[in-house]
Amino acid sequence: MRSILLGVTFLFFSNLLIAQNHGRFWYFGENAGLDFSTSPPTVLNDGQLNTIESCSAISDDLGNLLFYTDGTSVWNKNHIVMTNGQGLSGSSSSAQQLIVRNRTTTNEFLIFTVNGNTGLSYSVVDMTLDNGLGDVDVSRKNISMNQSAQEKVTAYINPLVTVNWIVTFNNGLYFSYPLINGSIDITNPTVSALTATSVLTDERGMLKISPDGSKIANTSVGDINGAFLTDFDPITGAISNPIRLTSSTAFNRFYGIEFSPDSRLLYVNSNTENSSNACGITNQREIFQYEINGSSNWNQNPNFLGGSTGSPSSRGSLQLAPNGKIYFARNCQPWLGVIENPTQIGTFANYVDDAIPLANGTRSREGLPNVAVQVYANTFNTVNGIATLDLGSDGCSISDPMFSNSQFNVSSLNFNFNFLSGNTGSYFVNMPNGIFTVTPSPENPTYWNFSPPNVIVDFPTQTSPFTQDFCVTANGSIEDLEVIVVPLEQARPGFDTDYKVVVKNKGNVTTSGIVTLDFEEDFMNLLSSTPTAATPATNQLSWSVSNLQPFQMEEFLFTMTMNTPTQTTNPLNDGDVLTFTGVVIGTGTDAMPVDNTMVFDQTVVNSYDPNDKTCLEGKTIDPSDVGEYVHYMIRFENTGMASAVNIVVKDEIDLSQFDITTLIPLGGSHDYYTRIREGNVVEFIHENINLDFNDATNDGYVLFKIKTLNTLVAGDTFDNTADIYFDFNAPIVTNTETVSIMSTASVGEATDNSITIYPNPANNFINATANNAIESISITDMNGRMITATQFTGAVNEQRLEIGELSSGIYFVTIKSNAGQKIEKLLVE
Repeated sequence: MRSILLGVTFLFFSNLLIAQNHGRFWYFGENAGLDFSTSPPTVLNDGQLNTIESCSAISDDLGNLLFYTDGTSVWNKNHIVMTNGQGLSGSSSSAQQLIVRNRTTTNEFLIFTVNGNTGLSYSVVDMTLDNGLGDVDVSRKNISMNQSAQEKVTAYINPLVTVNWIVTFNNGLYFSYPLINGSIDITNPTVSALTATSVLTDERGMLKISPDGSKIANTSVGDINGAFLTDFDPITGAISNPIRLTSSTAFNRFYGIEFSPDSRLLYVNSNTENSSNACGITNQREIFQYEINGSSNWNQNPNFLGGSTGSPSSRGSLQLAPNGKIYFARNCQPWLGVIENPTQIGTFANYVDDAIPLANGTRSREGLPNVAVQVYANTFNTVNGIATLDLGSDGCSISDPMFSNSQFNVSSLNFNFNFLSGNTGSYFVNMPNGIFTVTPSPENPTYWNFSPPNVIVDFPTQTSPFTQDFCVTANGSIEDLEVIVVPLEQARPGFDTDYKVVVKNKGNVTTSGIVTLDFEEDFMNLLSSTPTAATPATNQLSWSVSNLQPFQMEEFLFTMTMNTPTQTTNPLNDGDVLTFTGVVIGTGTDAMPVDNTMVFDQTVVNSYDPNDKTCLEGKTIDPSDVGEYVHYMIRFENTGMASAVNIVVKDEIDLSQFDITTLIPLGGSHDYYTRIREGNVVEFIHENINLDFNDATNDGYVLFKIKTLNTLVAGDTFDNTADIYFDFNAPIVTNTETVSIMSTASVGEATDNSITIYPNPANNFINATANNAIESISITDMNGRMITATQFTGAVNEQRLEIGELSSGIYFVTIKSNAGQKIEKLLVE
């Protein structure tokens, strides 16, 4: 059986490699050409083709040029027009023509031409004619297929299946013609009527089928937001489920379009003008990248990769090449643009405008050779593997735990980014051809030894997918415990509120210890705890931690009943702050004691948005904590009328405030995986979560930590906002969680949480109110300099302070009452 499977595998790759050779030579534009047998491709100047848009070329199984066409004439490999190679019914200004091999014989090829006046036709080139140079068979020339077809045609060509398809489009109707055993059936197309796509009324545009054969894309440059992505069934030829691609910018005239080799990303040439294809026109263009079925509303929020910064700059085709890169036609220019890494998301795709200089005397126009790209589905590379923790120092095995949620770095001369492994320790990453170094980059690299320390891959010299596992051993014996206090709900007066304390072993030895949780007993009562907590003091809970292995986490749940606002003593009101302190103590010396204690300040609310973001360190951190981890919790709740199948929590990290390389997921309510794209966009992706809409079970959360930059200083603020996508609905934007860096009240100084100031922002004055008598108000600037200090007499719990002399900016206001003090940030407009 093994030898049969090897034979089938060899046949599979042999067929694909042979088919890839058919696209080795490109001829396009004004006498321009490329030979993809080299890297970068060799530029050519021997082409005779001079076309505005339409072009296609074909080579034999070994990659030798056979012929090329502009839809009206056919040139042989000697660049001479074939004897009967003139008068084809296409047009050099049609967007697409196509050449397909008749798979029942190596001698015949089909040229599919499209003309806005005559529709779709095909002609047969027989390579046995003219002494092997080939010629058009006059008996099978300009055979009409569809007179209503517009100037676009594409194909699903898979050498491993029996039925292939030729597809064209007109006014909301897709026509899929079966190509079986070298014969095209022009009488029985599969017709798919998609009313939504009937808005594509301008013929100028393109059809493309994805490399995996599952999708088809359609553009129309004359129609605003004129592009659709649909499903394609390679078994039946049926097309369904149209999704419109849009842009909220002026770049909303779509022309060229192409899929990434892994069919996951879609690239579009987007323009500001519905212009002609003459040189010197006024237009600006952009290359958009859509992540198919990515975050909700992915079809409305493309990534911008680059384009022109001025005019003139015309529209152009996008075409996937045999080397796995996507090329862009720079109209009227001696250059082609190129997307270097089209399987990578965002700017990592690396679009270069002046990428390929064409041969002297030649230049690009709008078109590039239209090629069926199914044979290019493997022109990207994958590195994957598992990181395993060798606890017994006897070699990694399947019984050892995984080294989970760790960052990896991928680098080369022009390619550098980080990605995260999953909870299971497994990782995978896509990359183009080239030499790359993959290096593990854990939170505390000095704790661990990796074998190997990194891996260098060289594609395509090495075979993809390339598997590299990492075996991780302890570097010495290091105890390092971490505690996190997590609110599972907002605290509301009179309600029960759930919390948990999480202890994580970040060290490289098995550890035991004690975790305690201090709470404000005057404002809440313990309802329950799981496992049952000991109570060493009336305001403290305690649990034992036993034999916690490296990377293992243990959770302790507890529920508090909050005081009501009407209680006679210690009433709890909206705006009050409750303080929880978690402490974990191990059996040895902790290598990083700073995270053995966590103080969580929770602001009490009455009504609240269930989709929110909270910094667990509170609204302020001390300047001494700059450069350390802060913890964020993002909560989501399905308030709709149907279950949410997929949920994506998207967080764009401000790189001027945070170090993205330190981000570590800390779990959540449901299974998810984490990815980092574009260098700073973090997505927590919940696939098939099926979160229902019943009030008791419709919520969840994610938790992560990240370090602030150590360049922040006292007076600075850092903030963070998240977008929550429920399936294809518009994102729900959380609150912006702003944290100030400032010294809090001195030790021994009580905090009066009843103090508030308003208005904020302010212009001429502020009011300060409290439940207690206000004694003084002082204002300092961002540098800590005292601006004003005012003392008050009498037992008055509301005071007004004039601030008309203050310049616009941010200040800190310290209000003292006879019960304590509070510091608030003030924005003066």
